[in-house]
Amino acid sequence: MKIVIYISAICLLFCACVHPFVDEQQPKPVDYSVVSKSIFFNTNNITFSIDTAHSTLFVKFKLSSLKNFPFPIVTKYKDTLTRTAFNFEFYSNNKVILSDYRIFKNTFRYYHDTLPTARDLKVSTDTINLKNDNELEFQIPFWAFHNLKKGKQTIEMAMWQTTFTDEKRLIKSDSNSYYIRLLQVRPMINARVKFDLNIPAIYKSVVIGKGLILQNDKDWSPVGMDNTIWKSSLPDIYWTIVYPQNQYYVQTPYEPSADRYMAHDTFSLYHYSNADSVGFNVFDHDNLSRDDWMGSWWGPINELEKKEIKRLKFDHIHQFDVSVKAMGVIN
Repeated sequence: MKIVIYISAICLLFCACVHPFVDEQQPKPVDYSVVSKSIFFNTNNITFSIDTAHSTLFVKFKLSSLKNFPFPIVTKYKDTLTRTAFNFEFYSNNKVILSDYRIFKNTFRYYHDTLPTARDLKVSTDTINLKNDNELEFQIPFWAFHNLKKGKQTIEMAMWQTTFTDEKRLIKSDSNSYYIRLLQVRPMINARVKFDLNIPAIYKSVVIGKGLILQNDKDWSPVGMDNTIWKSSLPDIYWTIVYPQNQYYVQTPYEPSADRYMAHDTFSLYHYSNADSVGFNVFDHDNLSRDDWMGSWWGPINELEKKEIKRLKFDHIHQFDVSVKAMGVIN
């Protein structure tokens, strides 16, 4: 079973496996050394690799099915717990690397993380069954290391699991059934590796959305996009930043049942050059089906910086006002 890990479910709509540049650059393996590991983190069970390409770090973590593994057992129910989730966290100089990356990926679609650890550069997987073969893959863009100085940096990555879990079906006296979740904290598979990474110069631009208005004329109208009983038929509007091309970066909250989005949202855009381009997508959120696309724009960042407020018009977007301010290289 192969699982590609995305920080947020919305990435399923917008993320490609690799950056869609014109050249056919192949990932280059990154040499690493093992700082520490548990007895169960061994070549019989796990194949691990790190690669780089297109200013992106690629991590692959393959686990063979564990046949003779001492899985924890819940004595009360005689149930063996074989499911667990993994965490991958990045460190520099023995301190966790702080980044805006997870804040951007934890979109407003589900929740907004306000915990003190929200800026820790970390990836958490879904729960997997260790009795099956599993292949976990994820990628981290170099801009996520925006708090590290440019140039060669030594980075450590910790990998671990802590809790085993499963669900147990129980039968009531009236023959109806219900499920309970079984948990045992049992950290057994963990490792820490060290490698060098060449961090590029990272630029920062502040992107401020100043509101948008949808097209509404004889050729196209937002009326009727959402046919619901309790609300109007207008769409639930949100917009996203795309960087680099075809790569989801961050999204706004929703403006429910509206023909315009009037909130002002401010985002930090980390990028690699003054000559880079950025994109904006506008969608109608739908709980029951895939979100409806209403418009996309793509263009140079430095063109947006020339005016205090740039007014864009594209597809079904009559007016999209945005302000972009250059902060220069920040590392």
